[in-house]
Amino acid sequence: MNFTEDNKELVLVYKGMPKVDREDRFSIVVTPQNYLLKKEHLAIKQEYQSRKIASSLFDEFIEEDKDKYSYFVYKDDDEAWVFIAYKQEDIMQLLEEVGISSENVDEIFFAQQLVSFMDKPIDLGGDKALVVINGIATVVPKNMLSQETQYDNNISEAPKKAAISLSSTMALIDGKYASLLSIIFVIFGLLFLIESGNYKGVDETKQGVVSEILQRHPALSSKYTRESILSKYKKVDKLERAKRDLLAKISKIIDDNSRVETLKINHNKYDIILSSDSSASANKIKRKATKYGLKVDLLSGNKLSIKGTLWIIWWDIKTNSCFWVLYCL
Repeated sequence: MNFTEDNKELVLVYKGMPKVDREDRFSIVVTPQNYLLKKEHLAIKQEYQSRKIASSLFDEFIEEDKDKYSYFVYKDDDEAWVFIAYKQEDIMQLLEEVGISSENVDEIFFAQQLVSFMDKPIDLGGDKALVVINGIATVVPKNMLSQETQYDNNISEAPKKAAISLSSTMALIDGKYASLLSIIFVIFGLLFLIESGNYKGVDETKQGVVSEILQRHPALSSKYTRESILSKYKKVDKLERAKRDLLAKISKIIDDNSRVETLKINHNKYDIILSSDSSASANKIKRKATKYGLKVDLLSGNKLSIKGTLWIIWWDIKTNSCFWVLYCL
């Protein structure tokens, strides 16, 4: 289904549509079959601020492959922020299924961006239709609509702002931009050669410093002494990294409805108490913690206990073997 505006053609792309056979360039509109949407009135003025919280708004809807989702945010006509989550690989797969080459796609829009232009439902073929319900573009079965419903096959305007581009392909880079990229890569190559020369000079300087230190402290020239010192501080470094990794996991599993009550790390043991505003939030945190390999127990009052021991992997220089170490200071 095609719509035109100022010689700019939009092709509505949806699951189950007929194959598209054309060689010219055009823009596409994807339906809610290929994205998730939330609309919120928030006290946020700048778009970059809303983008920072976009992923957190979909936590309850997206539990798997979260890193594969991208987010598009804009403010609509009634001053509400619209948050859209989508997987670009799904859109690419849909284009392949309907016979559209990514090389022919100029811009990609979401159906939600067209709600102000949709006066009537749009027939998606088969038993589906695209309608606007309470300001949200939605795909519904046709049997939910009146038999007298008239469908619209024309949209008089296109959104001013394109939602996304096909960044995973080079289809949108024409010859002019390819030449520009070639020049940029040549510049980077020259900078790399210059920087490598600088590093060579720095390396020679470091070798001189090492030689001077060995002259002042002959004991360090012994390989056994150096390996002993290195072994001591590597153990400390690995344990501290394990602590930072634990804190990073805790920061990822808590949300706006939870807080850290106590956090104790005694040598290699840790004991953390989290509290949540509701049992649903507590269960959600438990699922996340389990996913990160943490042992969690639900306590009364929507509290959670996370206890465990920090284990690290240690490589023995002398025996050239790897093993697990329970390291205590």
